[in-house]
Amino acid sequence: MSIGFIGSGAMASAIARGAVAAGLDGATLVFTDAHGTHAPALAEELGGSVAPSNAALAERVDLILLGVKPHLQSDVIGEIRAVVTARGEDVCVVSIAAGRSLETMETDFGASVPLVRVMPNVNAQIGESMTALCASESVSDAQLTAVRDLFDSIGRCVRIEEQDFPVFSALAGCSPAWVFQIIDALARAGVRHGLPKQRAVAIVAQALSGSAQLVLEAVDHDVIPAQLIDQVTSPGGTTIAGLIAAEGAGLSTSLIMAVDAAVARDHELG
Repeated sequence: MSIGFIGSGAMASAIARGAVAAGLDGATLVFTDAHGTHAPALAEELGGSVAPSNAALAERVDLILLGVKPHLQSDVIGEIRAVVTARGEDVCVVSIAAGRSLETMETDFGASVPLVRVMPNVNAQIGESMTALCASESVSDAQLTAVRDLFDSIGRCVRIEEQDFPVFSALAGCSPAWVFQIIDALARAGVRHGLPKQRAVAIVAQALSGSAQLVLEAVDHDVIPAQLIDQVTSPGGTTIAGLIAAEGAGLSTSLIMAVDAAVARDHELG
């Protein structure tokens, strides 16, 4: 199945590189970009090709990934509308633009076309994205599988209801920034107790990375994080002392409030 990337910025490039690294033939990839610089470089790197226009790309591929900013998407859809609507169910359009609903995109096309809304996160650049998707009714099983395979190549992908995108955005899209803050705060505590900042950051980041991987493996065996906490905390030990202090300062409450605030802001922007 051939894939066209309209826009060859950081996220689209990460997705294309991840797909090729996972075994997709780079020759099946077609690129365009507004300035004609990133697309040729990415095509040369991955063995793909460059289309002379967005409309020409839409004629050639089975999946069209719209990798442009949300405020530009309507204009780009206008460029490919005639081709996509003429091809009907033969082509599927995939959007990674935040805040652009399936209904909004369908209005832009002026017709019912196979549409998939996808939300990856910043960790796609290292192949560790947490991605969500939802699809319109006209998307075929084969198209949906192709989209899932594409985003599984840069991390993990789950299908959710579109109404759940705001909370997904908070839990997966916003949370990396909060985790970066947590890492920096713990590292600053390490500095307070004599460690160089760079070393403290590396220690904390590796500890969190391993802990996250342990949780992912544990949930496959119906083990929840609270049970893992019990494994680490010994009676009267240092871990439980620190945990009680953190909870007393509002650790869990502050994180829940961060999610609530992000969801509320998402609704305001929508």
